[in-house]
Amino acid sequence: MKNIAETQAYTLFDHVFVHTVRALSSVVGLKRVTQPFWNRWFASGVDEDVILQFLDELGTIDNWANTAEAVIARKVADYDREVGTMRPAQRVTALRKLSYLGHMAQWGSLPITPQRAGLYRMARDRYLEAEILAFGPAFRRQAFEWQGNAYHGNLHLQPATAPLIVIVHGIDGCKEEHLSTELALHVAGFSTLCLDGPGQGEALLIDGLLWNPEFHAFLSAALDQLEGAAGIDTARVGLLGISIGGMWCYQAAAEDKRIKAIFDLGSPLHTRKFPSLPFLIKTRLCQVTGARREDEIARVLAQNNIEDPALLSAVAAHVRMVHGERDRVVSTADKYRLLATFKAAPHVREASLRVIAGGDHCCTGHYEAVRDDAVGFFSRVLPSRAQIPTPAG
Repeated sequence: MKNIAETQAYTLFDHVFVHTVRALSSVVGLKRVTQPFWNRWFASGVDEDVILQFLDELGTIDNWANTAEAVIARKVADYDREVGTMRPAQRVTALRKLSYLGHMAQWGSLPITPQRAGLYRMARDRYLEAEILAFGPAFRRQAFEWQGNAYHGNLHLQPATAPLIVIVHGIDGCKEEHLSTELALHVAGFSTLCLDGPGQGEALLIDGLLWNPEFHAFLSAALDQLEGAAGIDTARVGLLGISIGGMWCYQAAAEDKRIKAIFDLGSPLHTRKFPSLPFLIKTRLCQVTGARREDEIARVLAQNNIEDPALLSAVAAHVRMVHGERDRVVSTADKYRLLATFKAAPHVREASLRVIAGGDHCCTGHYEAVRDDAVGFFSRVLPSRAQIPTPAG
């Protein structure tokens, strides 16, 4: 794995671990090593039999991209052979499955190579083909200009003006991964945007754009560029922040009062636990930020925290936190402390925390419960204009 030679950030254990993983056969250990990611792949729509077939064919983790290309080629051939007999809805489902498979194939902890970029591009393009077929003009690929670069998002629109929910994922995902959440929110009456900002998904893999400490300003710039767009009420915005993406949501809401609600799924308050984090998360953080030396990483970690009382006191949005009881990345005590801070503030808003028993980081094994919770929260605190009672008189 190329990453191991590119950074000083790994401990001796990390070096031993990665070489052990490289030597593992799929039977002995690959399934166990990758199992924490399975629930995310299930949530994205990858069938269990496909995951198991893929892992059985790997041999070692170094074969990941080659095996992925072979599996995808077979699935694409099946689609091409059958597409002529499919109804439009069947084509949409099949295309979405191909996109989901492409996302799994470019797993976020693998080295960034042209081969991996190609796997991501396949996932993106099949996603676009499916959503254009499913939604027509109510879906579009949206470009955002920021600091001289172009970033992209996937926008599902309502026929009438509706609150906008922006999905802000973390450091090891991509915008195409969250389609099922987008669709659930869209069915509930929201326009939705899932985007790849600096250091994420398409921006990183295709354009080589690294994380920027002003990520929260990028979110506000995206809202500026959607101002006046049909189907979007940019004065009433909700952010769904996943992992470190939730941290950036809080930073954005402290400065941008258009953000009326935050759904926090596993957001850390700080990144001081980096030395004890799993190797795979360390790998991704180094890829996303470009940090390699200890001093560079220390600087990045210092920039990623929301413990400033002034920042938290400025967050007036409704807040719903959902947290896994067994989260190894973010402590439950930190989330109770954050809840107490929000409840002590003078703002008139909802602030609540749900701890899911047995849940891991971002509650990946409980994605249906999390999705339902997010839909219920946003529907409660950001009703559409048509649902807001008209004052008498």
